Formats: sequence, structure tokens, C-alpha cells
Amino acid sequence: MWIWPALVIAPTLALADQAIAFSLVNWCCAHQSVLPIHLSHLIFLLIVSSIALAAGGAWLRTRGGATMASEHVRQAHFLAGVATIVAALSALTVIAMWIPTWMVSACIA
Repeated sequence: MWIWPALVIAPTLALADQAIAFSLVNWCCAHQSVLPIHLSHLIFLLIVSSIALAAGGAWLRTRGGATMASEHVRQAHFLAGVATIVAALSALTVIAMWIPTWMVSACIA
């Protein structure tokens, strides 16, 4: 099931995106190209978004409304919903970290 990767891996990937993008700044400034930073953000956004979509699919598969019979199904539905929200917020975090790359030069100094 895609619940635990959305809860654990998606936020970790958002943090890894920040670290990798920051580590690329010196190289990008030396070579006058911000393409590696954009590619880093794009790759991480695609991965985190796919994890969020998979968690959303798990949430949709476990929904049953008021007809959920067992406690296990209700717990799985709740956790899948929380995982979807966490992964979606991680994707929004990657997007928010990508915006300054479009607006601010990597070589301000």
C-alpha cells in the first residue's frame, strides 16, 4: 500500500530537494546555468507528485462512507487520507522552493 511512502518518503524527498538545490548553486554560478537546479526541482516534484497520486488512489480505494464495516478499513481510510495530505503538502513545498529559482539569480554577490 502507498500509505507509508507518502508519510515518510515524500517529506524526506522535499528536504533532499532543498539540500541538493542548495549544493548546486556554486556549480551553477561558476557555469552561468541554472538548468541543473531546475532539473533537480522538476525531478523531485515528479517523484513526490507520483507518491501523492498513489496515496490518493489508496484513499479512494478504501473509501466506503458510512458502510465501512470494520475498524481496520476505517483506520486504513483515515491513514490514506493523512498520507495524501502530507504528500501533497510536500509537493507544494517543492513548488514553493522552486519559485525563487525563477525570480532570483543564483549568482547574487
